[in-house]
Amino acid sequence: MNAASARVPKKPAGLWIPVLKVGSIGIYVEGLVVLLVAFLLVGGEAGAPLGPRLGLIGIALGSVLLHELGHAVMARLRGLKVGGVFLHLVPFAYVERGSPRDELRTALAGPVTNLLIAGGLLAVPHVREGFPWLELERWLDDPLWTAFGVNALMGVLNLIPALPADGGRALRAALMLRMAPAKAYALTARAGTFTGAACFFVAVLLWPNTDAYAAIVAGLFFIVVAWREAKQGQIERRRERAKAKEAPNGRTLEA
Repeated sequence: MNAASARVPKKPAGLWIPVLKVGSIGIYVEGLVVLLVAFLLVGGEAGAPLGPRLGLIGIALGSVLLHELGHAVMARLRGLKVGGVFLHLVPFAYVERGSPRDELRTALAGPVTNLLIAGGLLAVPHVREGFPWLELERWLDDPLWTAFGVNALMGVLNLIPALPADGGRALRAALMLRMAPAKAYALTARAGTFTGAACFFVAVLLWPNTDAYAAIVAGLFFIVVAWREAKQGQIERRRERAKAKEAPNGRTLEA
């Protein structure tokens, strides 16, 4: 996911462990993520091989890292400041927001990176001819299948036009190219609300399958974020009204 900051992004608050640098872009891992990975590695069934779990975690973390680096590298190419990539429970690249056009390209760079990786893996005959598309439990049978499935899912899901997905940021930026920020925020919030409602509809179709609970949680998440986006839209509207009352010379116009 892609987070915007002030002109000079700084490392956000928290226990961040620096792990490496890609060029001048720092990579940080939160302490809680380290504990979670350690738990996944040692918390399996007694006697279960460590290799498959280690491979799965490595593929997942690598795919997430490349996704966030896609955001950061695009921001750097657009001349924006980059504070680093932070592997949190909800990973993000901490970058300057820039213009709507900058934000649009930066937001799309992450999922496009995953889709390019998935496309490259799909060119491998073993993946193209044998991938078990609808058998999710079999995706873990082969590392190449796992890498393809993870990157394809990340790419597609992040293109959903609703925040906090990258598609939601891209939608807002695209709208801001054509209309005032307040209206763009309002329409993006509406898209998030519709997406949340769609998740509830899917939950009804899946009920009583346990996957329905995941759809309900996703729906609530989209709606809560949409509510926050609507609040930000109200703030932007007040700013626009305040600016509209000011004359070009800085004096306030009479109502």
